[in-house]
Amino acid sequence: MSLELINSIACGLIALWATWCVLSGRVRDGVIGKLIYSAIAISGFVVMARSQNIFFGPTSAGLTLHVALALAGSRHIFMVTCWQRVKVWLCRTLNCEHCLHCDKAPGGIERRSK
Repeated sequence: MSLELINSIACGLIALWATWCVLSGRVRDGVIGKLIYSAIAISGFVVMARSQNIFFGPTSAGLTLHVALALAGSRHIFMVTCWQRVKVWLCRTLNCEHCLHCDKAPGGIERRSK
């Protein structure tokens, strides 16, 4: 796998994440946040779509930044969409002391008694 391919994939994931942040009603960052996400989405798409060999290739520092930002975006999507259900499942499976004292799990999902 070449650095150009890894960089393009990372920029595509960043653009996808930023587009999801703009279009999703779950992300409540206000108008300024939506504008920032729009700028990230457009620039990520441009970096992904253009040829990397015209002026300069990706450096290892730039590649690391793009991969880290793509991973942060993936984590953000997971935390907004799935984390509450995963947390309820973990509490139910592990019988953690924090959740043993509450009647309902976070997010209004009822716990089953064993």
